[in-house]
Amino acid sequence: MNKILISVVLLFIFTDINLAAESRQSQNIKLTYKAYWGGFVISKIYSVGQMDNENYQVQISYKVTGLAKIFSNMKNTVSTEGKFAPDGSLKPLIFENQGSWSRYSFKNHTEFQEKDSKIISHDYEFKFKEDVKYIPIKDDLKYGPDMVSFFLGMTLDDEAMKIGTDVKHQNIFGGFFLLDIAYQCIGNKQLKSKRSIYNGDTTVCEFKDTIVDGGFVRIKKKKKSRKKKNTDTMEPVPLKIWYAKVEQLDNMIPVYSEFPFGWGKVRVYLTEIEVTAK
Repeated sequence: MNKILISVVLLFIFTDINLAAESRQSQNIKLTYKAYWGGFVISKIYSVGQMDNENYQVQISYKVTGLAKIFSNMKNTVSTEGKFAPDGSLKPLIFENQGSWSRYSFKNHTEFQEKDSKIISHDYEFKFKEDVKYIPIKDDLKYGPDMVSFFLGMTLDDEAMKIGTDVKHQNIFGGFFLLDIAYQCIGNKQLKSKRSIYNGDTTVCEFKDTIVDGGFVRIKKKKKSRKKKNTDTMEPVPLKIWYAKVEQLDNMIPVYSEFPFGWGKVRVYLTEIEVTAK
């Protein structure tokens, strides 16, 4: 469950911000995406950003819709707010992540120290299917950036978006876990689809996430359990995101992605862009 939530939300936590403070416009940006599975729309994802010369705020939300609601009522909202440093880097201050599926839910609120992104407050609650105990992230590893600030900042980094063979790594705080994100941009592709508002050249980047610290352990073990096949040695399938520059915005944004889900593949398309001055 956690891997799916992370994958879906991380896709779309990008808005358009110019790196140079003197050229950054105060504006509101909303990106809307639709996720398809087997030809049906199963989810809508909204990414909303507000910014000025000193501050940024981003919220991303999605929920299952259409026929998929028969199988799940999954929904998730992730948000962050922070400041721009003089060099243009992002300094997160507050990060929140909450969601639910079936009868189960989770919520956490995190605050960061501005100068070094150290976590100074982390409040959480959860209701899971199994009786579990949360193992917190070690104190010496409690640092940001949060997932939203990191991925937003990546689109502002020309080096990070360059095509190459080097795999880069970054530790990010994802709520209950500290994650290592391995990423690289691997090539260019043409996007052609009636489902997308954008068609044209794209840059394809790959992402893999690995849990570094934090986690859950069962308090009560099941009396009987079937022996499961060992899949831990299998290489994880990278999450691929296709980026492009669209007319309304200056920076690269996600326009398409696909990833395995159940018995098929989920395909996600950018369907709407709204940009308004503040």
